[in-house]
Amino acid sequence: MTQKYLKSLLLSAVVLIGCGASELPRADPQPTPIATKLALAHHENLYVLYRASGTVRGRTTAVLTSKTTGYVRSVDVHPGDFVRAGQVLAVLEANDSTASVRRAQAGFDQALEARAEAENALQAADAALRIAQSTHDRIAALFASHAIPQQEYDEVEARLQGAIAEQQMAKARLRSASSRIDQSKAEVGEAQATLDYARITAPFAGQVVERRIDPGNLAAPGTPLLVVEQDGRPRVEAAVEESRAASVTLGDTATVDIEAAPEPVIATISEIVPIVDVASRAFLVKLDLPEALKGLRSGMFARVSFRVGMTARLVVPSTAITVNGALDRVFAVDGDHLRLRMVTLGEKQGPWTEVLSGLADGERVAAAPTALLSDGARFVEQQ
Repeated sequence: MTQKYLKSLLLSAVVLIGCGASELPRADPQPTPIATKLALAHHENLYVLYRASGTVRGRTTAVLTSKTTGYVRSVDVHPGDFVRAGQVLAVLEANDSTASVRRAQAGFDQALEARAEAENALQAADAALRIAQSTHDRIAALFASHAIPQQEYDEVEARLQGAIAEQQMAKARLRSASSRIDQSKAEVGEAQATLDYARITAPFAGQVVERRIDPGNLAAPGTPLLVVEQDGRPRVEAAVEESRAASVTLGDTATVDIEAAPEPVIATISEIVPIVDVASRAFLVKLDLPEALKGLRSGMFARVSFRVGMTARLVVPSTAITVNGALDRVFAVDGDHLRLRMVTLGEKQGPWTEVLSGLADGERVAAAPTALLSDGARFVEQQ
């Protein structure tokens, strides 16, 4: 009884399954083709690139040093502060220089008084000479008419010569006083310049990038105090191998990729340092970045791609590439279907991406695959 019962249950289950299967919807053997634009894998002339590592630098960087010896009294800026040209950034103690300025100024005041005294003496000498000259003229007339003796005429002649000598000495004292004024002016300027050495000012408008001293430190001539970077377009400095010297020319452009920038930019070679470093066997190339590039900081890493030639390479449009994890894929045409094809890619330049393997010249691929496409999907070419 048990075996017969089990057989009847199994037969009933098979009948029920058969009835249910007859009610399931059937898959459409011919799905609707997906309209897709196609592109041709072909050879295109692409640049041969030489890549070098670079560093973002300011156009002009000044290391401000001390020209005198003194303790740092105050430092009024911090790294990151923007400064204007001539702004006082730090002050050193300069008691000796201050005393020198006062001493030089006092000497200048004395020279002014000496010149005023010499001018008055010259005026007096001029007046005395005029009187002596008029007296001489009268006595000479009387002497000519034999109205006075020779001795009286000689005395008047001597007084005239003495007045002339006094005038010459007054003029000499005035010239000396004027020269002393010029000398005092120079001494005041020198003392003031020495005093100004105690005030560290910004040589141009820019940003403080480094502060190497604090109040209380002793500064000596040549001691670095602050580093200021000038406002303006930054540049990239790249070390180029000496074997590439013939491929790099002033005015050429190169592609610069900086992680802080949203996308690679085109930079212009503005300076080539002619000396090759003996340690690295490379020379320095400086490139001007576009003015619109903002937010860069000195020291940022950059990758510089120099164009050193051209060669034909197999390419497809960059829009034809799809990425799944670490795999690069394209949808290649296979009859009226699209098949996923794994490819190995090379460089991307402009709208093209180089294909190293996985495609042959002349094969067609989906130019811009959408999410509707899948491996084996039927398609119709969209014009």
